[in-house]
Amino acid sequence: MDRQFETALSSHDERSIAVREKDLASEVMGELDFAAALYYLWTGEEPTDGEGRLLDAVLTSLMVHGTTPSAIAARMTAMMAPEAPQAAVASGIAGVGSRFVGPMKECSEQLSALVDADDTDAAIEEFVAESVADGDHFPGIGHPHLDPVDPRAERLFAIAAEEGLVGEHTAVLRQVSEQFEAETGRRLPINVTGAIAALTADVGLSPTAARGLAVVSRAAGVTGHVIEEEEHPIGPDIWSAVDENTTPPE
Repeated sequence: MDRQFETALSSHDERSIAVREKDLASEVMGELDFAAALYYLWTGEEPTDGEGRLLDAVLTSLMVHGTTPSAIAARMTAMMAPEAPQAAVASGIAGVGSRFVGPMKECSEQLSALVDADDTDAAIEEFVAESVADGDHFPGIGHPHLDPVDPRAERLFAIAAEEGLVGEHTAVLRQVSEQFEAETGRRLPINVTGAIAALTADVGLSPTAARGLAVVSRAAGVTGHVIEEEEHPIGPDIWSAVDENTTPPE
């Protein structure tokens, strides 16, 4: 083949596998923990100890959140195809997007736009005013179940503060939250989505990488649901409950 393809992520020969510039077996396995290895794979740089600690906390923060749509999707697929647990996991994470689990991507993009604005304060005021007028929801603030704060967000901010990693994106997120509260008269605390969006941007990760962390984290969680579905199935009961409570239109 005349065409050459290039990737900096990995290569291999008969004796070894490389991750960027490191030997997988001798320089990554047992030398970098998973969060650090992931950061190195994605960026080409090893994280500081503080960055690695923060990323590890991010990865654990989104594993589970009750019987969510992703968990239900995984369990139903596991019920239909018990021989293919990977399909059940895939169905659970396929819906990680702008409404569930993954809206930190859009949140990160918006925060970065505000940080990069010529007048950030004015840009925040305009963004919030337009959002409220249009009835748009900003995914980084508020939570339908957790009150008065999202403890996951608070913990991430505490870790970031301890490690000296709080930056401009977090400061802007706090301003956005305060401005939304002032405009709406509602308490809208920062949620884990907002915290992840701001803090990952503060440590130099892209919006796509921010959602990638959510995908990796939730994959671990839905794997747990698939394992539990094998041992204590609830998929048939979910199916029956939906079937019994679904009626045709009048």
